Amino acid sequence: MSRKYSNTQRALASRAILEMDAFWAKTFADTGTSDLNYCDLFTHLWLVRDQPPQPKTELYPLMPNISRRTAVKYVQQAIERGMLEEQPCDSDRRIRLVSLTPQAIELIERFLDYTCLSFSAVGKES
Repeated sequence: MSRKYSNTQRALASRAILEMDAFWAKTFADTGTSDLNYCDLFTHLWLVRDQPPQPKTELYPLMPNISRRTAVKYVQQAIERGMLEEQPCDSDRRIRLVSLTPQAIELIERFLDYTCLSFSAVGKES
């Protein structure tokens, strides 16, 4: 990385990160999914929202900062709280397929819009 940023730009980035985290917590507080590990999971799923639902077991690595055992609990809690929907796989009844619910997509897009706005001044020459 060859470009150097000023301390002013770095401070803007730092504030944007902190504000982004706080906005996530506030936006998802009522859903019980305000933990930032859900941010990792839901953001990954939002990126593939137009693809077929993912096998439940493939979601656990999408939360790299927690153990697999904890990730299993997080995914199940997200299902129980209505942020993820689960359905059987037609070709293999042992597999459960998971996707974001419309409510989750709406909240994630609100979060992403806020994040874009928060970072809009970062990197601009000052």
